[in-house]
Amino acid sequence: MLNNSILNDLSIYSEEFMLGHGKTACLLIHGFCCGPIQMRELAEHLCKWGFTARGILLPGHCRNTGGLAANAHHDWKEKVASEYQQLQMHYEKVIVIGFSLGALLTLQLALEYPPERIILMGAPLFMIREYLPTQSLIRLCNNFMKKIKTWKRRCYMESEGYTGYLHQPVDTYFSLQALYGIAEVIRAVDLRLKDVKSPTMVIHSRKDLIAAPASAKYVMKNLGSPHKRLVWLERSHHLMMYDKEKDVVFQSIKEFITNDG
Repeated sequence: MLNNSILNDLSIYSEEFMLGHGKTACLLIHGFCCGPIQMRELAEHLCKWGFTARGILLPGHCRNTGGLAANAHHDWKEKVASEYQQLQMHYEKVIVIGFSLGALLTLQLALEYPPERIILMGAPLFMIREYLPTQSLIRLCNNFMKKIKTWKRRCYMESEGYTGYLHQPVDTYFSLQALYGIAEVIRAVDLRLKDVKSPTMVIHSRKDLIAAPASAKYVMKNLGSPHKRLVWLERSHHLMMYDKEKDVVFQSIKEFITNDG
């Protein structure tokens, strides 16, 4: 029987986790305005495939986004790097899997600490539309507003940790400061895509209204890795892990990280 209730307890959204006992660890980085729970269902699949899964909480998330500082993107970068270094010390290999903002932070990490492999799900190199001047629009909006009301989507999650509906994003408002931080990460990554050498898989939906589909084409064209693969989804939207093709997402990830070639 389906659990029709909505999970509203942010402490559950924000719980970091370490699952599994594999010799290869997977660092999972969630998207903007959510938390580790967003990656939990994928993490449980990773464990079944023989991997260790580490889900982290990015600073400032699962709380009041209005409190995120203008330099929050520096805190996100430091958190991801610290977690990656810790995993490096204890596991033979480390794979990094990021969704949305997490995908951008995965690229940023790969510029300094090339992981064994990276997976980018819904990476928003272009937000909403190709070549939309995001930073300029944010600066303009900042003159008369400090936050933007979010549109919450109800997503059904099936996992051992929690089965039921989640709100994504969990916060009622996006902070313009935090959005500017995302734009800064995009700018930094865009300038150095050619320096990313880790084997990479890009998963993107042609119907994505948040991360423009042109983002995936742009990454594939400019990424410096000689080993890269693009998986297109035809019926999903941005939250691909909860949509009609989530089985395709999980199976593609499994094939990519278990293939020694």
